[in-house]
Amino acid sequence: MTRIEIDKERKRIRGSRSPIVFRIILIISESLFVFAFYICLSANRNFSNSNSYKSDLQGKRYASFYKRGEGMGLFWGLIGVFIFSLTLPATKFTVGYLDPIFVGLGRAVVAGTLALLTLYVTGSPILPTRLLPRLLVVSLGVVVGFPVFSAYAMQSVPSSHGGVITGILPLATAAAGVWIAKESQTILFWISGAFGSTLVVLYSIWNGEIDLKTGDIFLLLAVLSASIGYAEGGRLSKEHGGWKVISWSLVISLPISVLASAFTFPTDWLRTPASAWMGFLYTAVFSMFLGFFAWYKGLAMSGIGKVGQIQLIQPFLTFLFSSFLLSERIDSLTLLAGFLVSTTIFIGRIRLRPSGKTKNQKEIE
Repeated sequence: MTRIEIDKERKRIRGSRSPIVFRIILIISESLFVFAFYICLSANRNFSNSNSYKSDLQGKRYASFYKRGEGMGLFWGLIGVFIFSLTLPATKFTVGYLDPIFVGLGRAVVAGTLALLTLYVTGSPILPTRLLPRLLVVSLGVVVGFPVFSAYAMQSVPSSHGGVITGILPLATAAAGVWIAKESQTILFWISGAFGSTLVVLYSIWNGEIDLKTGDIFLLLAVLSASIGYAEGGRLSKEHGGWKVISWSLVISLPISVLASAFTFPTDWLRTPASAWMGFLYTAVFSMFLGFFAWYKGLAMSGIGKVGQIQLIQPFLTFLFSSFLLSERIDSLTLLAGFLVSTTIFIGRIRLRPSGKTKNQKEIE
């Protein structure tokens, strides 16, 4: 963005409903999701061992627990989607004030610090070395990839437009589930998925104000990163619990995130408006940390493909928050595109094979 465009964006955000409304939403979210944080820890307390790390036995206990609680998996997935739907609008608050690298990795420093405290308080191992390769995949996908790519994308596209592009995330997540977690899909799924992806591309081309070489490409890279991180994280959560998986992934990324944040920390941070810091705080505490407690727990309990379907409502929630917080105009084309994309992916998901069992689950049983 040019300096003139950045100044215009700053004035537009200042004139929106952002400061007061965002504070209200932040307070409500804090109350609700701190409670969810407590529930997540309580649900996993019986499956933790603070003195030793018995992965095989613990994995079987988690698998048994998640099998009994498949219905609750959709509930936890819905909480995760609600938190994530505010990520792009919150990131938009930081545009023009904070460096995209700092927005993407700086929040990982805050979340990583919370993760260290959580692991310490619960007596969990700080970093199980034998899981490092798999945790690295999760970390690169959801701690580094998605935050950085989406932050760069928000420099050139509205958050509502980002909601449409990320509408293909359920498809990408399910595809990653087939590849990583060995979940099976039907031919109808792939046909409807290809059609939905085509609609996304046509929407992007039709909307002339979008720079296809920057914003949309970054959004697609963000979707790819998130889908891989979701699939591997969901698979790990079956064995060790969602809150541990995201905590370990954040701890792994701390050396990189701290170094990158130190170099990109704003020199005039005292002059940065409160709305930008509130947006940053939301993405750090909720989008990067607490949201994954619920999301990974849902993926583990009900399956990557089934819970991934809940993301179909995420674009519409993003539209709503973008209009309410940023006063972005939601035109009929954006709504139609979001509806069609969600519909095509939904058609592909409803005929998922009924067993929903992965190869790993069958081996555990």
